[in-house]
Amino acid sequence: MRQPEAPVGGAGVPAVAGRPALARQNPLTGLIQSREFSVVIVLVVLCIAMLFTDARGTFYSGRNIQNVLRQVALLSVFAIGETIVIITAGIDLSLGSLIAFAGMILALVVTKVGASLVAGPAILIAIAVTLVVALAIGALHASLIHKLALPPFVVTLASLLILRSQSLIVNKQLPISIQDYPALLFLANGNLFEGTAFALPMPIVILIVVAILTSLALSKMRIGRYLYSIGSNEQATGLSGVNVYKVKLFAYGASAVLGGLAGILWAAYGGQGDPQAASGYELDAVAASVVGGANLMGGQGSVMGTILGATLLQVIFSAINLKLSSPDIWRGTVVGGVLLFAVLVTALQQRRSGTRAI
Repeated sequence: MRQPEAPVGGAGVPAVAGRPALARQNPLTGLIQSREFSVVIVLVVLCIAMLFTDARGTFYSGRNIQNVLRQVALLSVFAIGETIVIITAGIDLSLGSLIAFAGMILALVVTKVGASLVAGPAILIAIAVTLVVALAIGALHASLIHKLALPPFVVTLASLLILRSQSLIVNKQLPISIQDYPALLFLANGNLFEGTAFALPMPIVILIVVAILTSLALSKMRIGRYLYSIGSNEQATGLSGVNVYKVKLFAYGASAVLGGLAGILWAAYGGQGDPQAASGYELDAVAASVVGGANLMGGQGSVMGTILGATLLQVIFSAINLKLSSPDIWRGTVVGGVLLFAVLVTALQQRRSGTRAI
């Protein structure tokens, strides 16, 4: 249960739940008790279990591993944005629709501009326009939530519906092909160091860059402290002199930009802007974040935990794709079950912590 006031930490920022003061604890004990370690254990158990099934050959094939890595990267990119928002005790339900909308904007711009420019500049302009539009959407979310005190759930749910509708309107419900732009397709389908033993799918490379930058922002920069502080106690953070609105602009702007980036990768992966793309994927992002240790009440969350959560989801999806005859109809059960289990574990951990505190 959150206290009405929080003790003041360094730089005038309240101490936060996601950044507890250093305690005299065995580092190994802290690692074992972490959510990330629990997710790794579940992953290892699942991968070992697949060795004893008739699908082990396909599951451990190079092609399937490459495909899982790409899917993990695509999910992780926008799930990291979701985590940033969740840390502030908010939520962004628009990401699935934003991915589809961003993909349509990318495809529309690159085909229109590409008619009069060479491919390289056309691709750069299309990517820039897509990310700027995504940033504007995130800024609008933050403004409505903070300035008008509207619930994040309602604002981003409305955005989910509007953006999905606009995705259909952009090209009269039809996809827009980008097959004529191989450099754009390479972003999602190509490999760095192609032809070597160290070949890495490009989405993984992009994810590494996003993960490093976000981790540095959360752990080393002042904005990271502010994000955790707002999620732990927004009122106390504001009273300490922090501009809460600017911090929320950063959070929702980052989430939207990463959603836009995921939309670019998604369009490149499928070779087209698809108005039906990523339907329901906002829940996958929430599930990946919460499984990785983010607290829906705010103040907790990490980039590594989110990536591990996304990895667990995609490994489960890969397993059911190989073992079940109709895997698509089980997707919702998997996401919902994993999300509910993660929230239950978090609630039990908090209850135990509260009991000890008493």
